[in-house]
Amino acid sequence: MDRDADVIISGAGPAGSIAAYHLQKSGISVLILEKSSFPRYKVCGAGLTHKILSILPYDISPVIHTVVHSFRFSSGLSDVYTRTNELPLMYCTMRDELDSFLLEKAVEAGAKIRTSEKVTGMEQDEQGVIARTGNRAYRSLFLIGADGASSLTARTFGLNKHIEWGMAWEAEVRSSPEILQKYSDTVFLDWGTFPGGYSWIFPKKDHFSIGTGGPAHMAKRMPEYYDKFIASTGIPILETMSNRSHPLPVRTKKSDFHSGRVMVAGDAAGLTDALTGEGIFWAVKSGSMAAEVIWQNLQGKIPDLALYSARINSEIMPELLEAKNIGSLFNAMPLRVHHWVRDSERVWRAFGKVLRGERNFTDVPGAFGTWKFLWKPVCALSSVIQRQKEKHYMKHA
Repeated sequence: MDRDADVIISGAGPAGSIAAYHLQKSGISVLILEKSSFPRYKVCGAGLTHKILSILPYDISPVIHTVVHSFRFSSGLSDVYTRTNELPLMYCTMRDELDSFLLEKAVEAGAKIRTSEKVTGMEQDEQGVIARTGNRAYRSLFLIGADGASSLTARTFGLNKHIEWGMAWEAEVRSSPEILQKYSDTVFLDWGTFPGGYSWIFPKKDHFSIGTGGPAHMAKRMPEYYDKFIASTGIPILETMSNRSHPLPVRTKKSDFHSGRVMVAGDAAGLTDALTGEGIFWAVKSGSMAAEVIWQNLQGKIPDLALYSARINSEIMPELLEAKNIGSLFNAMPLRVHHWVRDSERVWRAFGKVLRGERNFTDVPGAFGTWKFLWKPVCALSSVIQRQKEKHYMKHA
């Protein structure tokens, strides 16, 4: 079969671009098909955790806007306090800049890119994969679906099972230079007000990203909460440059992440942290895994792509499932957690270590020592309480 590349990647977000970079560096040819033209705006707080930087194969400092050392917490839009860490907790960027930078690195490595080329259909056989667009059919040995939350790849090949949906509303806003400078290293976080969700402010070099996220079935209540959150911060909004929503796919069970010669990565695989809504790290990690498994297959080290699903289920899903458990526990008693972070140095240090990637979500149950056996029953009960709180909020807020 004549091929346009060894691997076609649908989507040029972080998962697709990092997979393309690693594949090309390994001598495997790549064609990226991207429906948009770049740079393109992406609804995302674009707060990068320290652990993302540790797994990227190159320096991304050119697109880092701010370095976060402090969190300004509130609960119920009040009870405000600030906690500061000596080491950086997060790095803020803009997704249009980050995604363009990652794509540029993939192209520099040798990847071919077709922008404004939307994939409209896919099929596979024993020889390879065909990706069809409005212009033509492209052929390859393998296909990586990195085509986002509404992934055509996942739907076509039945890789979209066990997904729950969250929703995020976000605006890019301008404020006064004095306020921007004052909070240039501070993230605002309101939790415990909106059941199952929270609001945030991330500082950028010349504006703030302000957003609200939570379960998709509560989306109609988010704009009201968003407005109240902004009012509670006292930050003057001089201009709103963009205000959009975006779905957040959350995988709730271990599952298949490949089918034959096709794999899904990042949002297309539902790899979103249910606790924080963060997906960039998991996109980078899964994209890197996809590239490595394809390389192993082409080297004759493994017979097929089953290792990819196995690795996602053993290395990523335990973290995401535990994040969901922790989220349920927090949402059942948010004010208590809010006070723990305020009053306990141990809890604050643990919070910082998780953000920096020095501790994992799967470490949390072990902190309960001999009471660890109660972890799963307590989380299950917390999930029930969370759902009841959501219903009450939707009915009475």
